[in-house]
Amino acid sequence: MISASIRYFLICTVLLPFSLETFATDNEKYSKPVLIEFKDPIDSYSYKYFKRKLAAAKSAKADLVVIEINSPGGTVDHSLMIAQDLQDVTWAKTVAFIPDKALSGAALASLGCDDIVIDQQGRIGDAGIIFLDQTFAFHYAPEKMITDLVRQARDLTEFKGRPPALAEAMIDMDTLVFQNKNNPKLFETRRAKNSGYPHRQNSNEDPNQFQQKLDLNEWQLVEESNEGRFLEINGKRAVELGLADANASDREALAERYHLENGFRVYRKNATDVLVAWLSFPLITGLLFVVGLIALYFEFTAPGIGIGALVAGLCFSLFFWSQFLGGTAGWLEVLIFVAGIAFLLMELFVIPGFGIAGVAGLLMIVASILMASQDFVIPQNQFQMETFKSNLVVVAGSGAAFLVGAFFLSKYMGKVPLVSNLVLAPPSEPVEEETKGKTIQTTHAVVEVGDWGVAESVLRPAGKARFGDQTVDVVADGSFIQPEEQVKVIEISGNRVLVVKV
Repeated sequence: MISASIRYFLICTVLLPFSLETFATDNEKYSKPVLIEFKDPIDSYSYKYFKRKLAAAKSAKADLVVIEINSPGGTVDHSLMIAQDLQDVTWAKTVAFIPDKALSGAALASLGCDDIVIDQQGRIGDAGIIFLDQTFAFHYAPEKMITDLVRQARDLTEFKGRPPALAEAMIDMDTLVFQNKNNPKLFETRRAKNSGYPHRQNSNEDPNQFQQKLDLNEWQLVEESNEGRFLEINGKRAVELGLADANASDREALAERYHLENGFRVYRKNATDVLVAWLSFPLITGLLFVVGLIALYFEFTAPGIGIGALVAGLCFSLFFWSQFLGGTAGWLEVLIFVAGIAFLLMELFVIPGFGIAGVAGLLMIVASILMASQDFVIPQNQFQMETFKSNLVVVAGSGAAFLVGAFFLSKYMGKVPLVSNLVLAPPSEPVEEETKGKTIQTTHAVVEVGDWGVAESVLRPAGKARFGDQTVDVVADGSFIQPEEQVKVIEISGNRVLVVKV
């Protein structure tokens, strides 16, 4: 009796902690569950959407975050970034719920979650890399690219306690997966007989002799990984192989699994998300820059109207707002941009000449726009380098379009119908004229093309000049003009009086 009691005590002492841990995990109570709908192909826009919703869930102090994935996949880099972001979540339990499909990059993204719950007829896998060549033909990626992605996918699955061999077979069609008949949780991989690449673990191994390493009485081939296929399995099979944790057909079944009484707080795409995606499109971003810069130029050349400043402020506010919500911009970028505008204003109206302040202002504006368009400062990999090049092309193209627009605006400002209505008439004074025996009062322009005057202030390029007894706001064409230097009117466009130094 004593021996049996001691044995019972030892068994309880050893096994009780594991039983309690399993019970606590399976029956953990969640008070703030959140479900994020993710239905689009994975690209930079959907990734920014995901980041916004994940940040919103964290702000709401969610303790259970479900990513409802129904996606055909997308770019490799953004898929891996989603997986890494989910893996790094420590403030909540993460669940990938797959009611229909999570293929290609979406399958990789789901591997970052703590749990994967999938409908029995749902599909997961088929994550082979394809790319377009110069002739716009699709090709499978070379072994060098596959090797790196396989390594990252295996690390994701191992970190979450899933079979890494299955993740490898999703990516590499030459990988065969064998399951141990006696221990279904044990898997081995081998290269296909007709594989064009040597075995990764042993480059000297003959691919045709791969079966010699395995006793086929003890191991059986996972049929879905057969030669020439990317592993793709349904939800029922995913649970059997240990890639998924459970099956659930809908949100109600999912809520029941996690003992949720009131369901989920659902985050889905709204009007703001659609607007942010449109504003982040390179063509729209470039258009915002062009319109904003031309509006600023219009305000500088026709001061006092205010419409140019309002339009420019709206354009740049929309840009920074979209990047704020996209997770790539912060207050630092806004401060640098405002400082750049201030430097330019100082160069134009305070400091004579075009020197350090002007160049520094332009550089700060360009730097702030580039920094706000990306979540890195210096590119560290190929993906970041491509992103940086794309942003640089947008900024450079916008600058070139602004120069062309500013040239035509300055030349035809008074002739463009819409703009001419916004521009004030040139300075004028009332005079009396006699017409048909009647004296009427009319207005004549204070200055006309060809009139000479004297600069009263430094023209950098805007300032004041005196013509007879009248002082007129003018803009210098060419070099800055110092006070008391003679000027000549060469063009009048609206209320813009253009002068040159005589």
